[in-house]
Amino acid sequence: MRMSWFSSAVLLLSACATTPSVPPGGDVDPLHQVRRVQVAQDVELEVLDYGGTGPALVFLPGMGSTAHIFDVLAPEFLGTHHVYAFTRRGYGASSWPASGYDSATLGHDVLVALDGLGLAKATLAGHSLAGDEMTWLGAHHPERVEALIFLDATDDRGEIAVFLKDGPLPPLPFSMLDGQPSREAVAAIIERDLGGRFPPHEIEQAYEFDATTGAWLRHHRHPDAVELSVRGVALPDFAKLRGPVLAISDEQAFTDWVAALSTSEGVSAQMRERARLFLPEIREHEAAKTALLKGLPNWKLVTLQGAGHYLWLTRHAEVVAEMRAFLAR
Repeated sequence: MRMSWFSSAVLLLSACATTPSVPPGGDVDPLHQVRRVQVAQDVELEVLDYGGTGPALVFLPGMGSTAHIFDVLAPEFLGTHHVYAFTRRGYGASSWPASGYDSATLGHDVLVALDGLGLAKATLAGHSLAGDEMTWLGAHHPERVEALIFLDATDDRGEIAVFLKDGPLPPLPFSMLDGQPSREAVAAIIERDLGGRFPPHEIEQAYEFDATTGAWLRHHRHPDAVELSVRGVALPDFAKLRGPVLAISDEQAFTDWVAALSTSEGVSAQMRERARLFLPEIREHEAAKTALLKGLPNWKLVTLQGAGHYLWLTRHAEVVAEMRAFLAR
């Protein structure tokens, strides 16, 4: 989850149980059927099948989210596609193995899940961290990819992984939820920080609440999933993607986070100095990446200024219109 990089709400990684359990509360979501697909030994992914008619369109969530984050977006495409969404390993109702959080393994999970659903080919629409899985899949198995849609997902997380390689993981920009008394309070804080409201079943699947008091307890994920996901990201090679690509972004980038770290009192002096020294380099690389993407003939770039990271929650109509136009090309 990448929020506004200048938000003061920062949450350190929190521990939770090592075995996933179904969160309490709520009826069965009428939007989709829930399936489980085995992708490796003792590893299953939660698959939401929204139904629909036409070729396959598969949504992949960002880090910290589950497939339910797309409950407000996926139904928009049922008239033209059979729509699915996957929850990656380590999060929500999918299996929580101790390893396998690198880009190649996560991308391979998507590939095997497509096999398990009998899908020879699909359009993939991914948010944030899912961009790395899509890049891996598009580069290594282009025959399985009809098209790719990056939803604020072209940040170079591989470069950040290199930057963090020799030190502890600093605070990441998550909403501060400690002490929240209810699901409603959690939803309100997330809406405040993101500018858009999470779907109700995302709240149920991505977080855990006290069964007696209803208070927020922790994130519903493997305790090491976030750190392993961050450290396991590969350097992307966007030029290897030969099929049609749509990239919608809010024009924020990891440079803002590194800049914030360089002056933050919440990290060590050593981390502040490392961030300060790294800032010119990442700014240069970000500019080079933007120039590269603008020059790739198979890419369409759309910028929604001020949309924030969860841009389909804040600028829903615009995102849907861009995706529909792209899918109908």
